[in-house]
Amino acid sequence: MSSLNPHFTFSYSQPEEYRFSHDSVFLARQVFEHLNEDLGTMTALDLCSGCGIVGLDFLYHCKTAGRAYPAEFDFMEVQKVYLEHFKKNLEPFSDNVPTVSFVNQNYEALQTTEFHNRYDLILSNPPYFRINQGKMSPSEFKNRCRFFIDSDFTNLIRGIDASLKPEGRAFILLRDLQDHGWNPLEEARRLLNGRREIKKVADIRGTPLVLINSSEG
Repeated sequence: MSSLNPHFTFSYSQPEEYRFSHDSVFLARQVFEHLNEDLGTMTALDLCSGCGIVGLDFLYHCKTAGRAYPAEFDFMEVQKVYLEHFKKNLEPFSDNVPTVSFVNQNYEALQTTEFHNRYDLILSNPPYFRINQGKMSPSEFKNRCRFFIDSDFTNLIRGIDASLKPEGRAFILLRDLQDHGWNPLEEARRLLNGRREIKKVADIRGTPLVLINSSEG
């Protein structure tokens, strides 16, 4: 774990009202170190992307290591305010960038025909809390970053399941919330109902990093 992103990659543009968690850059580095195969034919998604921290940090590590980028990389985010920041953050890749799209939709869209079996790789640092968990902020913007407001955890997992290719992989941060009477990992396992394997593969600053892949592993 000592090799995990010991320094900042580059300075990100982001709203002053809500700053990204360092968990996002650690997530990107962890997944980069986990994947050893050629990424050049893959279609990837940064889900609940905000201003693109996870996916762009992942691309940054590919760039500095001289590894191929995924051929296509979508960034799905429901709050359009992030688009301006995402465009600024994409600028360091202007000399050599994959096909990138900012998809201004909520993750329920992943259950539609448009996204069916689209992705080889999904990275996500989603909201952690349900509405009745934790203290709400006076800021609606902050609340939408931290809480399942626009949709819910069930649709997050179902969207990932529907949009992953049969052999695709999703890496998601799922905070252990058993103190709140909720175990997201066990609920995700129930929702997947054996269609895919789900397991903890790492710990990022106390938050489990979970891998969802084919039921054959």
